[in-house]
Amino acid sequence: MTATRPGGSESIARANPSAGARTMRRATAWLLAIGLLLATAFAPAVAADADPLPQRASAEATGSRIAAARDAVMPYVVSILTVSRNFQQGEPTLSLASGSGTVISPQGYIVTNAHVVERGTAFRVVFADGRELPAKLIGTDTLSDLAVLQALPPKTEAFRHADFATVNDLQAGDTVLAMGAPWGLSNSMSAGIVNNPHRLLVSLFDDEADYEDTLGPDLPTGRYYAWIQHDAAIAPGNSGGPLVDMRGRIVGVNARGMVLGGDLAFAIPGPDARRVVDALIAFHRVPRAWLGFRLRSLKGSNHDHGVLLNAVERGSPAERVGLRAGDLLLSVDGRAVDAPQPVDIPELQRTIAELPIGKMLTLGIERDGRRSQVQVATAPYPRDAGEEFAYAPFGAAMRVLTPAMARRRVLDFQTGLIVTSLRPGGPAATARPALAAGDVIRSIDGKAVATVADLKAWLDKPATIAPLRIGFVRNGQQLLSSLRPSYGDRSRTPLPELPQAWVGVEVQPVTASLESAFGETGQGFRISRIYPGSPLGAAGAQVGDIVTAIGERALKPVSDDNNDLFDQAVRDLEIGRPAKVAILRGASARVLTIDPAASPVADSGLKVLQVSRLRIQLRELSFYDRVARHLPADQKGVYVATVERGGPGGLAHLKDGDIVLSLGGQPTPDLDTFTGALAQALQSRTPAIAFQVVRGAEVRMLFLDRSWLQDRLP
Repeated sequence: MTATRPGGSESIARANPSAGARTMRRATAWLLAIGLLLATAFAPAVAADADPLPQRASAEATGSRIAAARDAVMPYVVSILTVSRNFQQGEPTLSLASGSGTVISPQGYIVTNAHVVERGTAFRVVFADGRELPAKLIGTDTLSDLAVLQALPPKTEAFRHADFATVNDLQAGDTVLAMGAPWGLSNSMSAGIVNNPHRLLVSLFDDEADYEDTLGPDLPTGRYYAWIQHDAAIAPGNSGGPLVDMRGRIVGVNARGMVLGGDLAFAIPGPDARRVVDALIAFHRVPRAWLGFRLRSLKGSNHDHGVLLNAVERGSPAERVGLRAGDLLLSVDGRAVDAPQPVDIPELQRTIAELPIGKMLTLGIERDGRRSQVQVATAPYPRDAGEEFAYAPFGAAMRVLTPAMARRRVLDFQTGLIVTSLRPGGPAATARPALAAGDVIRSIDGKAVATVADLKAWLDKPATIAPLRIGFVRNGQQLLSSLRPSYGDRSRTPLPELPQAWVGVEVQPVTASLESAFGETGQGFRISRIYPGSPLGAAGAQVGDIVTAIGERALKPVSDDNNDLFDQAVRDLEIGRPAKVAILRGASARVLTIDPAASPVADSGLKVLQVSRLRIQLRELSFYDRVARHLPADQKGVYVATVERGGPGGLAHLKDGDIVLSLGGQPTPDLDTFTGALAQALQSRTPAIAFQVVRGAEVRMLFLDRSWLQDRLP
């Protein structure tokens, strides 16, 4: 993309190419002339005064330092492939995403971003030497946007690794290297400088209380550190990769970049990342203390010392001891605290978060000019967001309500299941009244529901599928709905249709206007295709013959693209009762005697199966499916009618139109055997389930990773 300035030479050239070209040529000529004059004038002085050897030596030394820093970390940078489970329209959808990480211990622990592994169900890591290993998630901390994976080699080994910097001693202008796998490609490196080693993502136009970036509506991040801003180029896929200084230390974990505003990139400081990583490895989470207030700097206030309490959460330890928004915090356990600028807030909040849980603190407070001391005990940091899951019997995705989510939504209760999306036409969407995203389900048939486990009572199909009474809250109203759940795979067997006569050909109209153009000697319907088993073909008809009459009915088409007259004449025949068909073959007229057969079953008349575990829809293999692929008339298999995007079937590369011949090594001649083969494959311990399919003119093998299949509830 080329940037242009209003009124600049490029905009002139685009508006008037000839004039613009002449202008650019003149300008270029002038610049070249001036350059030559300057070069000539200063050449002797430069030759006499400048020694290129020190410059060359300096460049070589810089290159050597960069190479050494690169070699200290680059061999331990990995690409991460994540299979993520998201929820759309009430259903779990799978997708593939990539990121970067760094091996940071002999045990194969790998640091990356939380958003790289977010909602991940399976992980693989690719090392710099091309080796690929599965990995397991050790822990995730969304508040810092950090996560730890562990590589799983086939046998125990000690991994070589890179090291974190122990202090954040970066300064603006320091050279740094960004490493990772942009766009899912192999590892690469870019170089830049530190723009600001302590950047808070708050512009001059923002309220500093909104400085926390978020991974989602209920997942704040960046609360406990200021970012390292640098201009080493990063792209999607670099997330989680290391930022390295000239000493070969991991000084940061790259987390995000900005599309606009040049090469602006932001990294989590290495020492902060090291603390989080150590906690995740030790506890699989980061224990943090919580008081229930938010802090604000003194910038723009009327105070010159301390730090402001910007908000106090309902029901928090701070509220229970009487703290209020607007109070001035002066000290914590006798130690003075001060935050003149917004960038001072994260370190102070981290200091409080790292206090022991249950510790009694003495806070020095100033309110309305009066100073006092308040005793308050730290509590465990409450979970920001509850677990999201799909509940198939309702055709809805839901998230467990947490107290923090309830506060953000200004609810007067703290338990329930928030509806996040619905399957169109599903039970929740067709309930009376219909449920909607944002509703909070609080009871089913009078029983309170607040967790995933509370739904398991209705998970298995009951003897009779009776409507359920759903109690939910919407905009403060306590409402009831009648919902009839749906269980298992959904199949449809169409009602049988009366068979119709069939002569087994496709035809093309030959009208009076096309007769001479086609070189024909009469009007009618030209046979363009003869199907296997065709009664008309068995009677001796050939492609190119023109059908002029069926029985006593003459066939003269009135349109170039309408076969209704021919089709109706065929439907009027009786199955098994001989009929006469008049044809033209060149200039020769002939009459053939045919025995009309029953027409093959149309696609709309075939049995259909919705396979919920694979998110695909199958149907019986039809006569026309076999003909289209030149398959034997007795070919068995099931036809893939629809593959839902984001389902396990789609992730295994099944496509609409595939014909499944076998699943897990078991033949699948029909829908019932497919269902049995899938059940057997799910019970086996093989890491991948194999499909053999016909696609076009090929028979292919596809593989579904077992980790992509999730239980119905988390």
